[in-house]
Amino acid sequence: MVLTVRALKPENAEAWKTLRLEAVATYPDAFLATADEVRAMSADQITQMLEAGMWLGVFEDGALAGMTGMTRPTSARAAHRAEIGGFYIRPACQGNGAADALMQALVVHVRALGIWQLELCVAEKNPRAIRFYERHKFLRQGRMPNIVIGAEGPETDLFYTRDLRG
Repeated sequence: MVLTVRALKPENAEAWKTLRLEAVATYPDAFLATADEVRAMSADQITQMLEAGMWLGVFEDGALAGMTGMTRPTSARAAHRAEIGGFYIRPACQGNGAADALMQALVVHVRALGIWQLELCVAEKNPRAIRFYERHKFLRQGRMPNIVIGAEGPETDLFYTRDLRG
């Protein structure tokens, strides 16, 4: 098994959409987008998103096995920040180092862009993801109640940051 991580490009659009649909179907409470919203995305929308260079993929033996996206504020005063979103590793690849490799590559990628603060929100009821982020030096900053309305009602997210300067 060989793991590689690289920025996703427009030629990865079909693999991105397939994996994104898998992610929201496997863990519907972990993502803001629904399967219907992902299915509705046009090829042009996905291509434009991937051209921005803010999605990384982890490949196992050449096949896309996981990915994460980042958003960056447009204001110059907030250019030091990026929010991680859509972090997903296929269940068959969980536990093989793919998530760690993706997170490590993400840190290298954003540092090269001048970003030194990573931010993320994670569902309070997702202890596995919380342990992963805390293991990767993310610090909990607070709670965000009613962040989404899920099948069981309002849900709470936890807000985390990681300072990359040290």
